[in-house]
Amino acid sequence: MNDSNIRLDIIRDEAAFTALKSEWELLWLKVNGRYFQRYDVSLLAWLHVAKPRGRALHCIVMRENGELCLVWPLVTHRRALWRYLLPLGSDSADYTGPLMEDRRDAAMLVERAWKAARAECKADLIRLPYMNEGSAIHRLAQREKHILSVQKNVCWIAKLHEYSDWATYTKSLGALFNKKPGQLERRLAKEGKLEVFMMDPKNRKGIAEVIHWILATKREWAEKVNKKGAWLFSRHYENFLVATLTYGGDNAPARIHVVKFNDVLISACIMSHGNPLATGVISGFDLKYSQYKPGSIAWEAAIKWAFEQGYDVDFCPGSEKYKDYWTRGNRSYTWSINVANNTWGLLGYRAASTAKALIAAVKGLKPGSKEATAESGRTGSLPQDPVSE
Repeated sequence: MNDSNIRLDIIRDEAAFTALKSEWELLWLKVNGRYFQRYDVSLLAWLHVAKPRGRALHCIVMRENGELCLVWPLVTHRRALWRYLLPLGSDSADYTGPLMEDRRDAAMLVERAWKAARAECKADLIRLPYMNEGSAIHRLAQREKHILSVQKNVCWIAKLHEYSDWATYTKSLGALFNKKPGQLERRLAKEGKLEVFMMDPKNRKGIAEVIHWILATKREWAEKVNKKGAWLFSRHYENFLVATLTYGGDNAPARIHVVKFNDVLISACIMSHGNPLATGVISGFDLKYSQYKPGSIAWEAAIKWAFEQGYDVDFCPGSEKYKDYWTRGNRSYTWSINVANNTWGLLGYRAASTAKALIAAVKGLKPGSKEATAESGRTGSLPQDPVSE
């Protein structure tokens, strides 16, 4: 890399951000970018999540001889006395990683972008969720002096392109819940009127109703298994999901499949378009119909659609059984790392950890104080973690 040919800028206003559209989209197509790296998905995350929450934009852009070669949208926000830096996203299980060309000096480009983010965005604490293991940004984060917390998650990719047709692929899978693909749908169809279909992206009202329903079912499920996330209660995340299914009409970034039984909605799931890697975004099902595994029926429809489009499928981080099944066990790992960017951030982390331990002691609970491992990560809390709104 000849530094004299590489220019780095940090875009902080919306007009300049949207002006990147054409060259961002060209770069995304050229390098087989992923769903979270799409221009329109990043724009919708800004318009529906980050901007309404008062966050500040810091989009790192690098050009070589005037041609875009890296783009990494980040945001900052203040909580109490500390400023956080994190990737622009939906605030759910979004990956971290810049969109860039695959080139020999890629690691040096990412390092330069990382140093600029640390120096120019004026953050005390940095969140780097779901970095693919071994990626350039993951390797950089691992080397940081003040790592506050580390979490490892399994993630899954179905390599659908390896199969000549749907029948060959499904025959390779074995059984899920003691049923082969197609059997769950056929069984439920014998019980009443069954409809499995993809919604029209122009039906914004209907899609909004289904998204509201999905999040309600997810909250019910989360209550049952005690696995809650702030995004489940966020109106901003709900608006973002609706936008990804309707923005651009037939060219919307994602599509939604629904399952109705006797005219009652019982499951739905969202699958993005791919390049060629699609993303399984979110699903929900009615617990009253759990014996029929309606979520599996919705996922099968979405995966078959992805297969027909020529996509592979990224099922994102999580240990759910269906992910292992549909990917034939093709797993890898992501790492989420929180970093103190300065002494003030480090002091804030220590103060929050001390306060958490004291509260636990007052409640008669044993404070968690085990040392970090590669699997469990470091214990502790960041000051004033974001909460639901």
